[in-house]
Amino acid sequence: MSLSKAIAPVTFGFLCAACASTGALAQGEQCGSLLPAGTQIASPRSLTAEDLTGLRDIGPLYPAGSDRNLFSVSPDGRWLAFEIHRANSEKNDYCVALAVLPIARVDDRAPQLLDIGGELIPATFRQYGWAALPSGMPMPVSPRWSPEGRWIAFLKREHGSTQVWRADLSGGKGKQITRSSGDVEDFRFTGDGRTILFATRPGLAAAEKAIDRESLGGWRFDARAYPVRGARPQTPDVAPVQYFAVDVATGDQRPVTKEEAAEFGPMPVTPSGATSVSMTKDGRTAWVEPTETQWSPPRSRVAATLGANRRVLCMFENCVVDSSSMTWWSGDGRKLRYMRREGWGESQTAIYEWIPGTAEPRRLYRTEDALIECHPIKDDLICLREQSRRPRHFVRIDLSNGRASVLFDPNPELSSLTLGNVERLHWSIATGAEAYGDLVYPVGFQQGRRYPLIVVQYRTRGFLRGGVGDEFPIQAFANRGYFVLSVENPSYEAIVGRHKTQIETSQAFNRDFVGRASVVASIEQAVRTLISRGLVDEHRVGITGLSDGSSTVQFAALNSTLFAAGSATGCCWEPTQDALIGPVIADHFHQVGWPGIDDDATEFWSRMSLSRNAGRVAFPILMQAADNEYLFALQSYTALSRAGVPVDLFVFAGEDHVKWQPAHRLAVYRRNLAWFDFWLRGLLPSDPIGQAEAARWLTMRGQDASRLEVRRQSQPGTEQRP
Repeated sequence: MSLSKAIAPVTFGFLCAACASTGALAQGEQCGSLLPAGTQIASPRSLTAEDLTGLRDIGPLYPAGSDRNLFSVSPDGRWLAFEIHRANSEKNDYCVALAVLPIARVDDRAPQLLDIGGELIPATFRQYGWAALPSGMPMPVSPRWSPEGRWIAFLKREHGSTQVWRADLSGGKGKQITRSSGDVEDFRFTGDGRTILFATRPGLAAAEKAIDRESLGGWRFDARAYPVRGARPQTPDVAPVQYFAVDVATGDQRPVTKEEAAEFGPMPVTPSGATSVSMTKDGRTAWVEPTETQWSPPRSRVAATLGANRRVLCMFENCVVDSSSMTWWSGDGRKLRYMRREGWGESQTAIYEWIPGTAEPRRLYRTEDALIECHPIKDDLICLREQSRRPRHFVRIDLSNGRASVLFDPNPELSSLTLGNVERLHWSIATGAEAYGDLVYPVGFQQGRRYPLIVVQYRTRGFLRGGVGDEFPIQAFANRGYFVLSVENPSYEAIVGRHKTQIETSQAFNRDFVGRASVVASIEQAVRTLISRGLVDEHRVGITGLSDGSSTVQFAALNSTLFAAGSATGCCWEPTQDALIGPVIADHFHQVGWPGIDDDATEFWSRMSLSRNAGRVAFPILMQAADNEYLFALQSYTALSRAGVPVDLFVFAGEDHVKWQPAHRLAVYRRNLAWFDFWLRGLLPSDPIGQAEAARWLTMRGQDASRLEVRRQSQPGTEQRP
């Protein structure tokens, strides 16, 4: 159960974009491993959950959009600037730094750390009339170069305050530039680089204090209520964004002029809703423009300006892109390059070149790798790339021949670990829409042997790490003898078609559970293919999911016979959910097809509610919930426990929709490994804590066997769980 299920499908970066601050971070020796020591390969060994937890990351796993870059290129094209961080699960902390990487140097292309320290910056949503709704992911740092390229401005968070800082290429400790009373949310340089313009909401603190004062007379339960997060009302979105200017040299601050404030708005030549705007030095502009706006989501196309700001919309079929696609101009400013998804189920990324106003665009490059973000460098592109078996790293793509060369890999040690091979699978769902997934083979795979399988949801682009939310350690499962099927679930539009509004699309998806049944059927189809290929043991299939993925686990528990164990985070949908989410979100749920708490919806809940149908639940379920969401799971958990269905619930403090704390991430990884080892392979943990948990699971298994035997005797033909 989560906010993400209340709205129609959108990118995960939109759903989950907040992360609580970690407190002051260690510097010096404790950050000594933030950069790799070298590329020497040690003797191969098995990858573990600890290895995945300790990966070095460039930016957040889920970028926030084209206006929040993960890296930037210096004005002279010689350097890249980016944020890098690494988790320390023992200290439950992160080491964070601003780094620069020389582009041209080949023999000595090691990054330099210009500023070490700070906290991951929490990104929040202005949604449901609330000012700052968290979900558990950090915001991109988005470094910006000064016009002359000698130093870099960036957002840094210390002691719970986010401000603009600067770091010089010449070295030395970073220096704070802004002293805003509220967090700085965005910033720009003026043309001469002497002034920084920044955006903040200073009124948020006053709104928080008003809620504190209100508590003396009691908080009224109203549109601010989100009970699952606690009794305190959410802060209403009444504090407007304000813009200020600060002199870089003196620190003097003043309000911006009207012209300066316009720097934060859309460019005058672009239409409403334009994304991925790029501009040449002589003012030619390109962007991605929404078209066919009578449908939701609208289609988007590439557009550009010619002389005298004449706008040209590319009308060829290969100009159709999605709103997150990027655009760039070639070095000579004549040719427009852009990214689009294509191929089976749009599983591939392609780069096209178009001379605005002339012939059809031509494709320069296509890959199944994930290109997270790209920037032009002369006629090439520098990109952050992820591959199925390789985490995020920098590459330079020569568009003249399609060759990609690695500039910097922050995790070279991964090449010394054993990884399962990956096979891309394609299939079609009942509507004819194309679906795909990645099959990760168990390490040491032997032909002719059937293995247990874990299904991980619900996106499979880029590095196969832990699924959406990063809770299910794919390659650690492969090293434990599992096949792992990482699936890209069909979109709502692929299942129910396009509608005029997002609300109508969600209504069609939820009506009679057409959409959720289609998602489960798609997964089942892929799994049965693997069973028929002789790869997977049909009695040892597990399913996992967070958020929308947890909805699929819940639905499968009542409407599928294929799975033997499940793990769900963000569970569960239940008849009492209105009381936990507050009136505003409850009203939205009702709009998209969920019944109200006072509705007679017995037939509806017969297909989804675990509490009302506990006796029909087909497999044991593990729930690992944030303390700000666990109340959603209590009705299901209590009913399953009372019915003797194996279920375990763990609650993690200080977490939101996506868990950000390193110790929690590692604990979740380990418990998922132990859970499926127990229920699919009959294996017991070797560590004391795991053994204590497994002792409880042994009791559950005995109770479950008795329950199923009673059910089998009362319903002849009912199979007992293996």
